[in-house]
Amino acid sequence: MKTTEAKHMMPRQFATVYKTSLINWHIQISESGGGGLPAIFRNIVDPQSRDTVHQITLHPAGQRENHPPVLSVEFRIRVIDLSGKDIITPIRFVHPPGFPARSVFSAGYCTPEHGPVKDWLGTVIGHKHFENYFFEIQTFVIFDVNVFSNMKYLNRSFGKPMPLDLNFRYNLLTNKNSHDFHLTTSTRLSFPCNKEALFVASPYFRKQLTDDMISFPLAVEFLETIEVVITWLFTETYHPPFEMTPELAREIVTLAEMILPRGPNQRQLFGSIERHCFEELIKHHEDMMYVKHMMLVAHNHKLGSLLEACHATIITYHLADFYRDMQQNPSPAFTQQLGLNRASALGRLNENYTRSLYVKCYTIKTPTTQTSQSL
Repeated sequence: MKTTEAKHMMPRQFATVYKTSLINWHIQISESGGGGLPAIFRNIVDPQSRDTVHQITLHPAGQRENHPPVLSVEFRIRVIDLSGKDIITPIRFVHPPGFPARSVFSAGYCTPEHGPVKDWLGTVIGHKHFENYFFEIQTFVIFDVNVFSNMKYLNRSFGKPMPLDLNFRYNLLTNKNSHDFHLTTSTRLSFPCNKEALFVASPYFRKQLTDDMISFPLAVEFLETIEVVITWLFTETYHPPFEMTPELAREIVTLAEMILPRGPNQRQLFGSIERHCFEELIKHHEDMMYVKHMMLVAHNHKLGSLLEACHATIITYHLADFYRDMQQNPSPAFTQQLGLNRASALGRLNENYTRSLYVKCYTIKTPTTQTSQSL
């Protein structure tokens, strides 16, 4: 970009993709008044201050809930002419390893508020001598590939697994003498449970159940759907089905949205489902139809961390085949928008694929295998 545009640089977006993992990034030149306070707030708190600090900031973005730590983030900053020749000596800064630094206003990796980089940026940005030249920022983000793809860093909110040794909390599930009610599927399978416990645990059942009922139909096909949601309702632990398919994931989330009140409790169940689906996604990464339909489930139910994992899998393994399939078998489910401000499932994938094109990825084999991605 032109050096005259650097002061007002809008965030530029790019995406790092490796196998089944994807991270969106925003990079920009931010202006603060020292102490990490953005200029707009600095002007309110201290309108007489003119101590402006320019910093290059890199923020994790996108729909993914959590992000792995980096081995390093390096910024290489240049002022060049049309031929790519340096006008002044370039400068670089390497951010130490770890998670994004957090402040009141943001979390990310950035150049220091003091020192050579701050002075270099202050000399270049807004200076008339450089107004006919170009500002270039190369960003190198280095990860350990095993950490980058680790489910540990997929999301923050998830529930406890069902323990091997069941305590008294599980009596309502395991004690058949307390089972006086049945929840039934559309395929006429039934899940025995305790009616009073349903009434107490869920506002949905308090509205739906009457005294004379001995069973209640749920609009689900799989018995595992009821088992997962009711186990969570009674115990707040996740009882994983033997195999998670996109169809089963869709049913579980849909039923949970209906039965469980919105809030942290529901979000923890969804986090556990995301993690389970991510494990299955790795196992079935070569099955394009599996990935395609899992992506649709994640998109429709706002499972952002799982959605970006599906995008990564398609970009890495199936991109040409996926677009060919979309052309030969168009489906409104992938192209329709769910709201005024929500892109379609296909639109979201297109956005992340476009952002990934701004990145060059290479892998270096060391005693600890790493991958480096640069803008």
